[in-house]
Amino acid sequence: MTQFVGTHFGKLDRKGRISVPAPFRAELESADTSHLVFRISHQHPCIEARSRAVFQKMLDSILALEHFSEERETLEAGLIADSTMLRLDGEGRLVLPESMVEDVKLSENVAFLGKGDRFEIWDADTARTHVAEAKARVREKRLTLAATPLHTTPRAMP
Repeated sequence: MTQFVGTHFGKLDRKGRISVPAPFRAELESADTSHLVFRISHQHPCIEARSRAVFQKMLDSILALEHFSEERETLEAGLIADSTMLRLDGEGRLVLPESMVEDVKLSENVAFLGKGDRFEIWDADTARTHVAEAKARVREKRLTLAATPLHTTPRAMP
């Protein structure tokens, strides 16, 4: 499972080429993949990138829904049909589809936000604002996470 962390900045050239940050490339190498699935976020003005394995988990959830149900059809059209699979070249670069670049209004300066099992590509200035606002909400709401045990040992039977 990939673990994308941190914020990294880069450039988008006029042809839509970007270089995926070295820490993210290393994570993909450790997962033995160079294929990523890209889609425009339905929540934020950014492009989401997931490994094929993580995207497959999303697909499995959708495919578990009833055939021909409204929910399944909506998710298939809204999440799968608008996705694109791209492969990094030997130097960790790829070309983003022009329609995605235009839709999220990426400028020359982009930010890669690590979000655990995925990373997002944002316009750099918009990303800085997004992260600052999220940090402020975390502090304001004093958000916490439930502790989960790293491992459990079986209890002995009496």
